[in-house]
Amino acid sequence: MSKREADWRLPYPDKYITGHYGTMSDFRRKNNMQAHSGTDWARPKGTRIPAIAKGTIRLIQFSKVLGWVVVQTAMDKDGQIWYLGYCHMDSKPGYEVGQKIVKGQTVGLIGNTGMSSGPHLHATASKTLKGVFGATSAKVDLYKLILENTKGSQAKQANEEKVSVVQPQVTQHEHECEHCGKKWLG
Repeated sequence: MSKREADWRLPYPDKYITGHYGTMSDFRRKNNMQAHSGTDWARPKGTRIPAIAKGTIRLIQFSKVLGWVVVQTAMDKDGQIWYLGYCHMDSKPGYEVGQKIVKGQTVGLIGNTGMSSGPHLHATASKTLKGVFGATSAKVDLYKLILENTKGSQAKQANEEKVSVVQPQVTQHEHECEHCGKKWLG
């Protein structure tokens, strides 16, 4: 396949990374877990999670281990489709499977659901949808994949903390109370 320009981003600055792909923390050893299969960014509960790239929501589900998970597709600079998993989210996000998202759009909120040692984003990359939930060997190092697919200085920009986040489009409708006639948007 021919090279194309990919438009990916780091979700947060490097200084918030608390776990790298392939490493074994004390938490993982104590719980007899496999080597780490993603990248962890520690952020306060409720922090918005920006989409790493544009793509399509392919799965929304709760996992005993990964908590609330959203999986999106994303195309890299070589035209390869990847499945990116955003895990341990605070609650079920308000998206539908098949919905398109853009880079930077809020995917969900940082949480501590599933087997988690504290609020953080655990993000993974796999060439298959099922691979997001599979063994470490079914995945690749997401951090390196992001760096390979960022435009110029976007990795640097993410590390400057002034990361813009695109909010989801919310359609507001005018409502009227049938009892008092008061109107509001919602």
